[in-house]
Amino acid sequence: MSPKTRGMVSVFAILAALALGPIVRAEDETLPVVRFHDGRFEPDELVVKAKTPFRLRVVNATQDAIEFESFELNRERVVLPGAEIVVYLPALDPGSYKFFDDFHHGAGEGTITAR
Repeated sequence: MSPKTRGMVSVFAILAALALGPIVRAEDETLPVVRFHDGRFEPDELVVKAKTPFRLRVVNATQDAIEFESFELNRERVVLPGAEIVVYLPALDPGSYKFFDDFHHGAGEGTITAR
């Protein structure tokens, strides 16, 4: 295969991967999940182990973009309609950390409690 052909194959492979969307890994299925629907997060309280870093799946089950935001956790991420993201969080000290949808003020808030 010529270098030009290899380059074109690589471009097509990248475009195909982008079109298929993110790859969901088996380990992502076991992450704690919060789902936004009907103007609220569910569950509205998530309990995690203190002093242990973790990843959180945030699922937007609505037709509008949301913004998962937490001042206490220093996180702010947009989640497109019908999409999900993974938020990486550090080891938390014991306590409660609020999060909310910054695009829809008045929507239900949630809390991550580290114990």
